[in-house]
Amino acid sequence: MFEFFINKIIKSFRNVQKRSCDYLVSKQKVDGGWGETFASCDTCEYTESEVSQAVQTSWALMALMAARYPDRDVIDRGIKCLISQQDLKGHWEMQGITGVFNKSCAIDYPNYQNIFPLWCLGRYNTMYGNKDFE
Repeated sequence: MFEFFINKIIKSFRNVQKRSCDYLVSKQKVDGGWGETFASCDTCEYTESEVSQAVQTSWALMALMAARYPDRDVIDRGIKCLISQQDLKGHWEMQGITGVFNKSCAIDYPNYQNIFPLWCLGRYNTMYGNKDFE
């Protein structure tokens, strides 16, 4: 009986994981990245930004990689977008407010624009190896 319940939990988790990945992929922008405005924090609904943002692209890619999303093209397009946003010094530009709390206080995390893209690229390299995106 225990095995029955474990198998049900695993199947349920996989369904949730698939729906979550499908949702992320549905929000991928034409350039391969993702972007969301801080208005989402206020409305509790996804509010797409006009341009892809390095931090949100990194978060989406790390989630897809953690889930071992099977369509590698989705991930490669996101990585290519992330690399294209990197400046000559290896940094990413601050692209807006990262979060809001209490629906009234905007938060800016200046280190996020470099930490998450680097973490994401490192995870990609560990999982898939070094790929030339030129």
